[in-house]
Order: sequence, then structure tokens, then C-alpha cells
Amino acid sequence: MPELPEVETIRKQLSEYLPLKITKVEKSDVLGSILKEESFQLKNKVLESISRTGKLMDFFLGEGHHMLSHLGMSGSWRISHKKITVKHTHLQLHCLNNKKEKVFLAYVDPRRFGNIYINTKEETKKHYKKLGIDIASEAFTEDYIWECIKRFPNKEIKPFLLEQKYFAGVGNYIASEICARAKIKPTRKNKSLKKKDSAALLFGTKSILEDTIANNGTTFSGGYSDANGEKGEGVKNLVVFYQTICGMCKKTPVTKITQATRGTYYCPICQK
Repeated sequence: MPELPEVETIRKQLSEYLPLKITKVEKSDVLGSILKEESFQLKNKVLESISRTGKLMDFFLGEGHHMLSHLGMSGSWRISHKKITVKHTHLQLHCLNNKKEKVFLAYVDPRRFGNIYINTKEETKKHYKKLGIDIASEAFTEDYIWECIKRFPNKEIKPFLLEQKYFAGVGNYIASEICARAKIKPTRKNKSLKKKDSAALLFGTKSILEDTIANNGTTFSGGYSDANGEKGEGVKNLVVFYQTICGMCKKTPVTKITQATRGTYYCPICQK
């Protein structure tokens, strides 16, 4: 957490304010644990656009300059016409929009597991090389999923979905929900899956993303907030994750297990 729907929600909200010229930069005393690389100074740069691949946000600052942001477990970007004073604000950019109005863009992260990289174009490429196909993109297809599955026959499907070098954007709740909507038991080995199962996994992916993005992401207790400090309402669309009763059959108690140290939720009746 945050996963693709939450990152995409923040990206869209911030993009509404662009372009922004950065006039001043404020850093907390502990920003060094988050800011991993700083190849140039942000002051006087213009934030022109924000893109996203998987859970990685890319703030384009013109002339081959980028600020990459991975939100980790509890990170978020906030934006306001007033200075942002919430606790755990570690980077605050004082900006001016096209109307010369003040806008404040701040990175907030209570647990400080997020990472920021202020890089040149060439340095940025190495981060993209670590990522597979974005699961919200048109390139994420049934055939792509099937090729990935065939390459690793002995891996269990749900932990496999968490591997960003193949499925960029999947996090723990998304992986459980994909398996549930595909009607596939999360402990199944890839070698047990058929070609038709890749179509089911694609459906499950598109389904959970559409539902969750439409509701500005998913907030669990004490977790994610969007760029306006609001909670996402995507939790109401979940069918197994953190649920007591399966949201598909409406009657079966959800089972929780641990896979690769992560909690997995599934319906023992709907998923085979």
C-alpha cells in the first residue's frame, strides 16, 4: 500500500494543477532516509507533467530532468493553495502556477518507507528497467500473462503476481482480488493453470482496477490518503481482501493464509 489505483488517483489529482514552477524547497531533517539520489536542485525547475508506470510516479521537470517517487507503505503527495502542515511532511515545494498563484506540493510519509530519486534522463532509465508491463496499460494482455506463467511453472500464482518486474502495479490487496475475480485459488502453481486462466486473470485485473480507481483508491484503517488528504472508498468493492464473507457467493467465510510472508485472502468455494 499504496498500490496502482492509489498512485493513479494521486497522479491525476496533482496533474490538474500543472504546470508549476518551483520557487522554494523545504526539507525535513530526516528526508535523507527517503531521498536516495539528488543529481540536481529542484528550485526554479518547472513541473510539466506526471506519468506513472506501475506504482512509480515520474514528475517530468523539463530538459531530461525527472523526480521519481515510490510511495512505499504510507507515502502520499499532498497539494494545496495553503502551506501543508500535516505531521510527517518531509519535502515541501513552494510553487507558482500559470496565474502566479501560490501552490504547495508536499511529500508526506509517516513510516518513511517511500523513495524519491531526483535524476537525469539517463539515470531514470535504470528504474524503468526494473519494471514489467504496467497492468493498467494496453500492453498488459492475455498473451503477456500466459507467457509469464509459462516461464515460471513452479511459482504459486498469487505471490507471483506481486513481482513488479512482470506485473508492475500489483500490490497485496490487488493480487488477492485478481485471484478471487479470476476464480483461481491463490496457492495454485503456475503449471496447473491453462491458457483460459490467463484470460480470467486479465478480467480480474481490469475489474479490480476499474472499480478501485473509480473510487479514488482504497483506504484501510490509518492508511492511504489522496492528494487532498481524503480517504479512498475502494474498500467497498473488495470481494475477499479483509472481508469476512465472500463478496461473490455472499455466503462463504473468507479464508486467510500467509504466502511469502504476506496475508492472502480467498474464498474456498468460489476459487478452485
